[in-house]
Amino acid sequence: MRFALTTEQRGFRDAVDALLRDADGIAAARAWAAGDTKRGLEIWRGLASIGLHGLAGEYPVELCAALERVGYHAAPGPYPESLAVATALADDGDSEWLPGLAAGAIATAAVPPQAPYAPNAEIADLCLPGADGPPIASLDPTRPLSAVAGRAPAAVFDAAALYTAAQLLGLGRAALDMTVGYARQRVQFGRPIGEYQAVKHRLADAHTALEFARPLVFAAALSFAPDEISAAKAAASEAAYRAARTALQLHGAIGYTDEYDLSVFFKKIRALYSAWGTPSFHRERLIMTE
Repeated sequence: MRFALTTEQRGFRDAVDALLRDADGIAAARAWAAGDTKRGLEIWRGLASIGLHGLAGEYPVELCAALERVGYHAAPGPYPESLAVATALADDGDSEWLPGLAAGAIATAAVPPQAPYAPNAEIADLCLPGADGPPIASLDPTRPLSAVAGRAPAAVFDAAALYTAAQLLGLGRAALDMTVGYARQRVQFGRPIGEYQAVKHRLADAHTALEFARPLVFAAALSFAPDEISAAKAAASEAAYRAARTALQLHGAIGYTDEYDLSVFFKKIRALYSAWGTPSFHRERLIMTE
């Protein structure tokens, strides 16, 4: 089966992409990591103004298309969690928080034991369940984590896993695109390294993994079935991580430095790889549902 976005879905995705490109998500992520959330929250409100946060509950395909671009531009903020909370509330017919969330209020959540910490609870208007104690550091410095007292509705878990998978697709693609550009410019032994077969194979493998994961994510968005969401999250996590590892190996030492943009993507990928269920958890879940 071929999965393709409609003209309207592509138009919305492109509007999200244009807003994020103009806003410079990487700069916003760097500022957020340093404790200044102003630019990141401006992006959040900008996306709310074009309707992103109001799509929860009815338009999962559009949300996944948008979150892929959120990942590609490294925009900070608990997008999967906030949209997952809104999705769960919409499914339950609980409208008290929905207008605020659609307008740009921020939600976050945790569903222990697979997702024991709520990210960005310190800036959230709503945390399900309530945060219990001060935040602790995460692998991604834009994503501090807070312990919680209780657990969010179970429906939050699948929605957050799906939206995180979509974000990982974008993060992985950005890391790969940066590496392709670097391989065309970096010269060794008189030739760009991208001309060597070993390098081509590594890049092709990373590209193939992302292209394999993408239809799984959008199939899961169409069905919202737990088994398909697990397949999507496992594949997207592994594909993004493969892209990040390939990027670091081909960039060499410069790829590890905080000053280089690749480090922003690698930290995000590494944090989201295990967020809302590791690949191992989701593969086991798939086996249990067969």
